[in-house]
Amino acid sequence: MQVSRALGGRSVSACSLLPRGVRGRLVASLVFACAASSTAAFASADAGVAEADAGTPAAEFEAVAVDIVETPLLGSGRAPAAQATIVETSRYGGEVRSVAQLLATSPGVSIHTLGGPGQAATVSLRGATADESLVLLDGIPLAGPGGGAIDLSTIPAGLLDRAVVSRGVLGAQLGSGALGGVIELLPRGPNKDGPHGGAEASAGSFGTVQLAADVSSPLGASGGLVGAAQLERTGGAFDYQRQLTPELAGAPYYDEVRANDDARRAAALLRWSTQLSGGIEASALAQASAGIRGLPGPIGGFTPHARAEDASWVAGGRLQGSIGEGVWTARAWARGSWLQLRGLQLLAGDCLPGDPGCPTTANRSLASRAEGELRLPVGDRQWVSALISAGGEGVSGAGVGLRRRALASLALADDVRFFQGRLSVHPAVRLDQVGDATGLSPGIAVLGRPFDEHAALGPLELRSGLGWSFRAPSLAELYLDQGSITPNPGLRPERAWSLDAGLAWRTERVTLSLGAFWSSYRDLILYEQNPPARIKAFNIGAARIAGLEARAVLTLPHGLLAEASYSYLEAINRRASQTEGGQTLPYRPPHRLFLRGAYRGDRFEGYSELDAISSMPRNQFGTAYLPARAILSAGAGVRAVGPLWIDLEARNLLDDRTQQDLFQYPLPGFSLAAIARARL
Repeated sequence: MQVSRALGGRSVSACSLLPRGVRGRLVASLVFACAASSTAAFASADAGVAEADAGTPAAEFEAVAVDIVETPLLGSGRAPAAQATIVETSRYGGEVRSVAQLLATSPGVSIHTLGGPGQAATVSLRGATADESLVLLDGIPLAGPGGGAIDLSTIPAGLLDRAVVSRGVLGAQLGSGALGGVIELLPRGPNKDGPHGGAEASAGSFGTVQLAADVSSPLGASGGLVGAAQLERTGGAFDYQRQLTPELAGAPYYDEVRANDDARRAAALLRWSTQLSGGIEASALAQASAGIRGLPGPIGGFTPHARAEDASWVAGGRLQGSIGEGVWTARAWARGSWLQLRGLQLLAGDCLPGDPGCPTTANRSLASRAEGELRLPVGDRQWVSALISAGGEGVSGAGVGLRRRALASLALADDVRFFQGRLSVHPAVRLDQVGDATGLSPGIAVLGRPFDEHAALGPLELRSGLGWSFRAPSLAELYLDQGSITPNPGLRPERAWSLDAGLAWRTERVTLSLGAFWSSYRDLILYEQNPPARIKAFNIGAARIAGLEARAVLTLPHGLLAEASYSYLEAINRRASQTEGGQTLPYRPPHRLFLRGAYRGDRFEGYSELDAISSMPRNQFGTAYLPARAILSAGAGVRAVGPLWIDLEARNLLDDRTQQDLFQYPLPGFSLAAIARARL
């Protein structure tokens, strides 16, 4: 199994795409992959603070002209007027939140986990697969080994300041691969007021412990340095219940204990910035993560001896200055990853690592890129920008040696305002070369404020967007022989277009938004049987995905906050097949509801939330379904002394131990965590 895919990196379920006659114990690595590689599953969500105000007239161009980490909360500077949500990590102080859990509060977001804490998690947007949803760390695109979707569990939430979730086909603005949208993870920025820092420790059920610390200090008159580190571990042995004969109505549940579900991880981040001579701003970022965990497998396909080890790093630098009234930016970055699987064999399930015939497989990836961007004003109501980028990526794996390809991009964008700023238009086009694949991504977004800001309807905003883009197959899909999966060098890029429209009402205390979208996908990469006992990727998929996204955020007096979101998704398989055509795509819940209430005072704090999703199909034939799921959580804390806060958090208050994630991995029942944190 592709190692990145075996950890949830592939967004299409190999299990659900196989003909029914070849499921079950097809291959040992597929036992794990039938859940882990299927990150085409989706469970929509909504989180954060307020919906992004990407079109504030006085600040929009400033946000583009400076480092995004330093900008106000305006959404993405590279995708103005896109439907976007801001997720601030500071709002979740006193809670044990992973990056996946933070993002899961945003409209249109679906998180795919493999069960308990510390296990792999990927993200997808608006029904697209995880591979079709970009994740950027400080502007650097992240990917798993071989180019698969990034495993969010390798990015500690304690290192981040906030996340910007932009939804829609945004290849024109942010690059190929953004068919569902883009998530920009923004690390903590330096504090210019003097040394500051914080620390947090938590301990809870299943032997879960987490330690995190960060420090920020100015350097000289205009520079700054931020450092952060996080350690976490979990024993993962939680109680759950399962049916031995789920195909029989009313089958009894039996108590079991999750095995081989432990995980350990360490991560660190360092960010530096300064002002050079000539008004040039410089910044650099480095982040690294390493971990080891068990691979327990889904219900009915347990792998009690399988293990995974991984390591990844990201480094980048940026220079920015002015040329006349324009702004120029030069960036360069590199990333690398390594992943090793032990205890998985081709036909006999798992095996004891170290025994004869028990394989160890590994792959490595490396990518680097450099780009230059120039933004110039045209009059007082228009900015034009141009970007050029070039680089390369490579992957190596057992038996295939090193495979490499070049990357190049050329992009143009325009931001124009009319009617005293009440109407802004953002056309863009991008040409990407990914190895032998070439694709053009055009797009346009429009933001309108039809009423004067002092009028009764002044806060009303109208937004719409249209975009086309593509995703080139990953190097792993093209070249890596992964035991159960045969590579296909003839794969073509996946392609999609999307149209969305919405309205929003924003005041100091109220944010209301409602949006709708329609997307069409073709040449989707799906996996089919490839005799005698393997599967292979082909461009044989097509889909129509449409939906609604509604959100309300109320900032109430006395430190109270209430938010709610509802997502509706209709994902139809348009594949030319009598058994699959017209069916609902699997692993995409039609309905999702998220409710949260929180209180933050000088002495006390607390929250409660409900995350519920409807029943959904788990195969492409519409013959098997995952049941509806609801998780209720709550927490409360007190400032004990000085800056020290003590909190207690409870998850799954209903203690439903029968729940499973989208790929039949059991989920923990009731759990507790105690958190101590302080900021100086």
